Amino acid sequence: MKTISSLLIIISLLGFTNGYSQANNLTGSPYSLFGLGNEGNSNVGKNTGLGKSGIASDIESNINIYNSALFATIPKNRFLFDIGFTGEINYISNGKDNEYRGASNFSSVSIAFNPNGKYGMGFTLMPATNVGYALIGVETEIEGSEQSYISNINGLGGLNTLRFDYGRSMSEKLNIGVNLSYLFGKIEENEMIILSNSQLKINKANYYRGVQFGLGLQLRQKNYNLGFVFDSPVLLSAYKDTHTTKNSDSDVLIVDKILNGSIDDFILPMELKFGISTTVIKKLALSLDYKRRFWDMTDQSDNIGHYTDQNVVGIGVEYVNNKNSFKYWKRINFRAGYNFDSGYLEIDHRKISNNSFSLGLGFPLGHNNLTHLNFSYTYGKSGTTKGILVEQNFNTININLSLSDIWFQKRKYN
Repeated sequence: MKTISSLLIIISLLGFTNGYSQANNLTGSPYSLFGLGNEGNSNVGKNTGLGKSGIASDIESNINIYNSALFATIPKNRFLFDIGFTGEINYISNGKDNEYRGASNFSSVSIAFNPNGKYGMGFTLMPATNVGYALIGVETEIEGSEQSYISNINGLGGLNTLRFDYGRSMSEKLNIGVNLSYLFGKIEENEMIILSNSQLKINKANYYRGVQFGLGLQLRQKNYNLGFVFDSPVLLSAYKDTHTTKNSDSDVLIVDKILNGSIDDFILPMELKFGISTTVIKKLALSLDYKRRFWDMTDQSDNIGHYTDQNVVGIGVEYVNNKNSFKYWKRINFRAGYNFDSGYLEIDHRKISNNSFSLGLGFPLGHNNLTHLNFSYTYGKSGTTKGILVEQNFNTININLSLSDIWFQKRKYN
């Protein structure tokens, strides 16, 4: 089993790293136009099926990156590996016109382990934000003239995070943790301007990078756990490349090329998170999370809106009849969740909020109940058809293969 797991990990990491060397495309949301894009609807392990909740929940066979202190709860000598895939279909309406958009890709890869029962650590690579918008037939007036031109604009890319988590057990009731994240990514915008006898293509690529650290705490009681997380603000340094070409008949002319151009740095806000989980009801695990992101402190704005403090609430429930049963259906994990996100962008005196419901299943692979194939479906709605905004209904499917094995043990016999 260990040899097979090692081979799968190496193959997945090579393929995933190669995929992330290019711009990821995990959304078709028009609201990804603003800021650095939308926060992803995918995650590691089972949490997307639980309304993105789990700040206080222990790690057993599914990696949980919501709180670095939780890595101390990984069972002794356990090695965990998770790789995810996500697909999204958006239905967009402005009250008159409707449109469907879709996107799919690998979404995350993560490893975690606890070699001696005292501490656990993990490494994760996943998207932090996603960009995937398209604006077709945009009409713009030429300054100082009554004429106008038509352009098609599309954006893709996003911000990725390479994250290290470390959790240590201080006592039976207290775990603490730290995490360090390197955020990096490229956001591209391609514009094609259609003129009477030629086309003008403008490619803009904005690059971002920065470092974030966080602290985690878990208090364990008899029937419930409490979790607390602090994530620091991040100053993302930025620069841009611009490439402009003109196509006329069969000729291609380079009009302009700028490398390492100057653009404003971007600030991601400080974040505080609180969570509670309980198994007071037999066979039923409940989790409730609250997060607040302090965007007001960044004093930032977008072209048509400004950033305001963001509140996120997640609720999740998981039911397992008997994880040690010989009957397969009794070992299946049933999950459901709800997530409310107040949004951080205010346009025309309206905040772009988000409501979503999720259902999930965890199918155990093998009789030891350590490895799972996790499925989750999320339906959500954001925005409104009032004013200049659009309403977005999104359907997301997440698939995560969560492998678990026993490592770090000495041979008893040679």
